[in-house]
Amino acid sequence: MERAIMCPQCNAPLKPHQFARSIVCPYCGATVRLDEGSVSAARFRETFRAWNAPNSYQYSAWLSIGDSHWALDRQIAEGEISNVYAARRARWPTELVLLKLLRDEKDAPILEHEWEIIQSLHRSTARGAETFTSLIPQPVLHGRITDGAHAGKLAAIYRWASGFRSTAEQVRNAYSAGIPPRASVWVWRRILEVLSFVHASGTAHGAVLPPHLLIQENEHGLRLVDYTYAGHIGEPLRSMSAKHESFYPRSRPLTLTPQLDLIMSARCIATLLGGDATASSMPSSVPGPLADLVRRISRAEPAKMPGQDAWALREEVGAVGEKVFGKPEFVPIEMPS
Repeated sequence: MERAIMCPQCNAPLKPHQFARSIVCPYCGATVRLDEGSVSAARFRETFRAWNAPNSYQYSAWLSIGDSHWALDRQIAEGEISNVYAARRARWPTELVLLKLLRDEKDAPILEHEWEIIQSLHRSTARGAETFTSLIPQPVLHGRITDGAHAGKLAAIYRWASGFRSTAEQVRNAYSAGIPPRASVWVWRRILEVLSFVHASGTAHGAVLPPHLLIQENEHGLRLVDYTYAGHIGEPLRSMSAKHESFYPRSRPLTLTPQLDLIMSARCIATLLGGDATASSMPSSVPGPLADLVRRISRAEPAKMPGQDAWALREEVGAVGEKVFGKPEFVPIEMPS
């Protein structure tokens, strides 16, 4: 008589080879040992439930998406459609995450769209994908909250990135006279490196704005986040951030193109240097060649920049930086405690 073997984690039927010692469940990915001395499925499930239960670890409040449970630590930002929380998996070992909680149900398609765009970027085979996918949001889980606080709301969960605590907007507020011009060179180059990968993957970001740039404190790192406006190159721009309208070119309607992202990146640098988004005003501390480059790109129109790509602009920024400052040096951006 043939034995019926079931996965102890998801109850799926398993069909191991006659002489196999183990089998990987094709449904949930669990590796199942085929050993008469192994723990029974019922006992395994009972132990798993106890290990996965937040109240086993003295959590008093949590939210659930299916059988994964998450405890909110604190709200760290308010996006245009979602509240953003620092959170953790409500068990041990835990996992630190960033949880985006949708505020208004009418915006659910936007949050779903962002999740799909980020997933597509993580499937990209563009050059440098292994490096650059670490500089965009790392998806963990998304779906409806099924139990606990905020039940019924849509949420998206991403891995926590240690050290990236400040947005470019927060940095600009902390540096009232602008960041050191020499530091702006590496910041701009980091933005352009990520954009080069995003564009090579067939996507345009569409919202390269100060609140979407996370700067690594005391290092030369930067992450580009918030892909709610992103889409395939050539598609119409879905919408614009009303609060940051000055960071977009004047021409309308706007199309998702690499050139749009480059112009917006230059406007971010203009504000970080202490000027306005179009670089019409710029502190005298900014060397002329660097100020000229920022002005040229920030004031351009996408249709008049044919062939301009992120990596080429990155090289141009580096050449201007070396011309006015000399060889690259470590110039971290320090935020007040």
